[in-house]
Amino acid sequence: MKIFVQTDNFNTLNEAVKTDCDGIRFGPEFCEFKVSSLGILEKAYEVTNAAAKEFTYVTPRLSETAIKKIGPHLDFLNKQGKISVVVNDLGVLSIIEQRSNLKPHFGRQLIYVPARSPWDKVPSGTLEASTKFLERRKNVGLFYQTSLNHEPMLKFLKEHKVKDLDVDWIPDGFQHLGSLVKNGFNLFVILHLVPAAITRRCHTARFLDEESPEKCRRPCDEHSFLLKNTILGIDLFLSGNVVFRLVQPSEKDIDKLRRIGIKELVITTNPITRIDGRERIDEVMKRLKT
Repeated sequence: MKIFVQTDNFNTLNEAVKTDCDGIRFGPEFCEFKVSSLGILEKAYEVTNAAAKEFTYVTPRLSETAIKKIGPHLDFLNKQGKISVVVNDLGVLSIIEQRSNLKPHFGRQLIYVPARSPWDKVPSGTLEASTKFLERRKNVGLFYQTSLNHEPMLKFLKEHKVKDLDVDWIPDGFQHLGSLVKNGFNLFVILHLVPAAITRRCHTARFLDEESPEKCRRPCDEHSFLLKNTILGIDLFLSGNVVFRLVQPSEKDIDKLRRIGIKELVITTNPITRIDGRERIDEVMKRLKT
């Protein structure tokens, strides 16, 4: 299996290129205010290329203003040759299609997954779990499918020549991924962090008294908030503008992915996982490969 490291921090990228990973995914997946300057992107590409690693550019959902900022970034990458761009905004997809060397890669925000929200963990006997057991079990099974299990979505992807897709680490949904591989799609499974909710406003910045998103000091690079849900009996984490579930990968589930035919795993650097340097990345990669 290929293993990629995803980061939006240039210092972490410098650490990641020293590992045995196959490639670097650079850029913010969720926050448009963390989009780097063109100069930083150029340095990130140069460092990654010098280390003989694959380079992928990650973009979040964007406002009209942020899309204009992304334009020069895509122009630069288009001049470097064939490069994948993770797209979480259809506006970015439209721009990419006008640049022959850029390869569109669908991000998680464009793929609908009901099971990201852990509603099925509500204990029996509560108002939320009042449905009958068999009906509930059937509904849970349906919620582990995604928008990728619907023919109109697959038709749309094929029309726009999208073959690379990001999917969450949700083991109960792995059974639905095999058909996508057979249909010629390359699936990149993102480890550890499953987005349960994405907010329009960054509550991390609000809690830490950041004055404006444009001047934010990026506290999410170092801090996250633990959210204890007493009804579900699980812990959630607020990092930036996203509430995550933390799910540890198991050997059994990794073996299941191999049998399905999935060949790419993505390690995300984040204060929640505490994967932020060369030693920790190597440690995680070693466990994954064994």
